[in-house]
Amino acid sequence: MLRSVEQFIFRHLTPLSIRWLPAPDIERASGLAAEVYRQLDEEFMTVPPVTLHHLNSQLMAGVWSACRESLVAGPDRALKELIAVAVSQSNRCPYCVQAHSSMLQDANDRPALDAVSSGERANDDLSNLAAWASATGRKAALASVPPPFTKPQAPAFMATAVLFHYINRMVNIFLDDTMMPVVGKVPVIGDQAFRLFSSVTSGRIVRIDAKPGVFLTGSPAMKLPEEFGWAGDDPAVAGGLLRFADAVRAIADSVDSGVQSLVKRHVVAWQGEPPGIDKGWLEDAVRTLPEKLKPQARLALLAAMASWAVDSGEIASCRRAGLDDRALLETSAWGAYLATERIASWLSR
Repeated sequence: MLRSVEQFIFRHLTPLSIRWLPAPDIERASGLAAEVYRQLDEEFMTVPPVTLHHLNSQLMAGVWSACRESLVAGPDRALKELIAVAVSQSNRCPYCVQAHSSMLQDANDRPALDAVSSGERANDDLSNLAAWASATGRKAALASVPPPFTKPQAPAFMATAVLFHYINRMVNIFLDDTMMPVVGKVPVIGDQAFRLFSSVTSGRIVRIDAKPGVFLTGSPAMKLPEEFGWAGDDPAVAGGLLRFADAVRAIADSVDSGVQSLVKRHVVAWQGEPPGIDKGWLEDAVRTLPEKLKPQARLALLAAMASWAVDSGEIASCRRAGLDDRALLETSAWGAYLATERIASWLSR
């Protein structure tokens, strides 16, 4: 009975938190999309941070593969949830902080939850892991925080951090701030509803034993990007990242070549620092482009470097420039992935 209620909530209610894109019709899905939903349902849950990608089933499968092989499968689930929370805090992603804090809480790992909840970091293994995860998005900050994990743990821990730099960006753009649409925004009642909801679901989800390396798509022809070279010692984690990278490379054609060149130039020079409170930096960045290309360039740059600043005005400008739902999704995913790959490049240094 509880499982049926849980499935109903994730299939019909939580998708209401998706904004600017249509919600997935999970019941009517077929082909690869249906396979992704099936595996999500068995091993995690059909959560909007993955299913918001449904307009491109190959991309959705790639994102889920990276998520599955880094966060869900294999050992150390609570530690990886700690990484997810710490990265999400650094990226100003309240949705993911709420979701993965509940996973930690219902994993009965109070010390791990305290490590990411405390304003001051203690000098212990869990707090050091939280501090490392928080620093991964800024090259200079990361240089002063040595990786606090073993060599066998490195691929999955680093991949979890990298994955959430992508997921946080997409969630900031396309999801509300809470997992509980409508009721979640009501003071007191929303908090109580979420606690009840998470007590039923999170404890079960975080204890699922998923076997690593179970992929829904074949191995891509491309090689693992060198930015992810640190994952090479773990074939399952490397395979998840490879499928993610391949899916994103396949959508590059949806982004104008001039926009691609400009955005890549800015992201290559970026070292994780916030670009600024206002959008003056954005105006300067796109000023050389034709007017019709500026909305897409702005969206891709924001997805990469300031996802929390994407608002209804940016989306409306993109639609006036001719971007449909799928183009909005793919432009955002492409920009978010560029930042993710950039961050991955400095993790092992």
